[in-house]
Amino acid sequence: MLKCVDPFLLQDWLRGPNPLLELPADTDPDSVLEVLCAQGFAPLRVDLVDASDKAGLLDLLHRALDLGEWFGFNWDALEDALYGPEDRSAPVRVLIVTGFKAFRVRAPGDADVVIDIIRTVAENPGSGLRGCVLIG
Repeated sequence: MLKCVDPFLLQDWLRGPNPLLELPADTDPDSVLEVLCAQGFAPLRVDLVDASDKAGLLDLLHRALDLGEWFGFNWDALEDALYGPEDRSAPVRVLIVTGFKAFRVRAPGDADVVIDIIRTVAENPGSGLRGCVLIG
C-alpha cells in the first residue's frame, strides 16, 4: 500500500537549498503531485521503470516534459530543456521521478549524469526548475 507524503516534509525541502529529495519506494507519487500543486509549483512526473540506459531515459524525459522536435536526445539538450520555460511568469517546475533506484542499478553512470544535470540546473538562480523528488 502506498503512503501519502508528509506535506511538512515537502514544505521543508522546498524552503531549503537542496535540489534533490529522495523518498521511499512506497511513497504515493500522486500525493507528492498534490502537495506541490497546492504550493504553486508545476510538477512533472516521469517513471523510469522502462528505462535501461541513456537513450531510454532521454526518451522518457522527452515525452514526460513534452519537449518538441528540437530536442537533441543528448545530455546538453536535456540540460537546456530543464532550464525553461522561456516564460518566467510560469510556475517553477519540480520533477517527480519514480523508479530511479532501479534505474541507478541498471545504468549507474547515466543515473549519476542525470542527477548532476538536475542539480546544476536547479541550483542556477535563472532556472525554472526547483529540483527533483526521487521516489524509489
